[in-house]
Amino acid sequence: MQSEVMNSFADRPYLDLCSKIDFNPVFIMGEHRSGTTLLYKTLVATECFNCVTAYHIIKYDQILANYINQTEHQTRQELQELFKSLGISDRIIDHVVTTPDLPEEYGFILKNAGYESYLNPDNISLFIELCRKIQFVSDSNKPLLLKNPWCFSHFKYVKDTFPQAKFIFIHRHPIHVINSKLKAVRLILSTKSAYTTLISQEFNKILKNPLQGFIFRFLYSNYFDMGLRRVTKSSVESTTYFLENIDSLPKTDYISLGYEELCQSPESTIIKILDFLRLQAKTVLEYDKLIEQRPIKLLPEVERKYGEICHRLQPYLNYYGYDS
Repeated sequence: MQSEVMNSFADRPYLDLCSKIDFNPVFIMGEHRSGTTLLYKTLVATECFNCVTAYHIIKYDQILANYINQTEHQTRQELQELFKSLGISDRIIDHVVTTPDLPEEYGFILKNAGYESYLNPDNISLFIELCRKIQFVSDSNKPLLLKNPWCFSHFKYVKDTFPQAKFIFIHRHPIHVINSKLKAVRLILSTKSAYTTLISQEFNKILKNPLQGFIFRFLYSNYFDMGLRRVTKSSVESTTYFLENIDSLPKTDYISLGYEELCQSPESTIIKILDFLRLQAKTVLEYDKLIEQRPIKLLPEVERKYGEICHRLQPYLNYYGYDS
């Protein structure tokens, strides 16, 4: 499916209006479950950035039409009422409160259009279109903050495509990433999430197909450590890519921080990021209420394979100074 299919509805007559809109992208880069959502929400809360929201994903083909026809507020209210009628209050996997304005991953828009979730030559035109749409309906003086963990293993392509882009890399101890990934995927496959079905057409199809749902649950189960092997392999591949390609980026174009650092010292960490981007928060935040580190309880199979997993990820552990 091509992006034109998505735009055969309300936005199509208005696409020319944003065809020359410029945007200044700032990408949050990190693995799934590494803290990208927490960082994204907190940075957006400074009011320094435009961002992709749940509204933009669910109503992608109406973004321009709603703005131009002054029906955006009404549509957001209707979406909020839909959330309420479906009993949607949080994302289930991380208890993040869901609203139409929740900052979300642009990968859902790419995947819903029939493309891969990560940026590549096939979907780059759709990505540019969505960025221009959001900048057109937002404060054009603000940079566009974006996050999509699927692009963590493709950041070199992103930089080659957008040479002026800045990157914020967030790291988390890989054992905790793997543990959280495994818990999240099992929970989302076993619990019907109305929110996820709204933003992800792929997930909706999986839930509607009992056989497909069973296969996915089996693949991520603890039988023969299948789920653990899958998420560990993913983490090894993505962290290896990071180590092999990070030196290709100019050091002036990226900043790295740890999830643990963000939780322990949120205010100084956010200020450090804003200083790197030469920005200043436009609102005073209560960081202690925004960020709260949760206790970590390892799954039995993760605890049992702890040493083996750390051995496979030793180069990355050494790079960021994590104890194995």
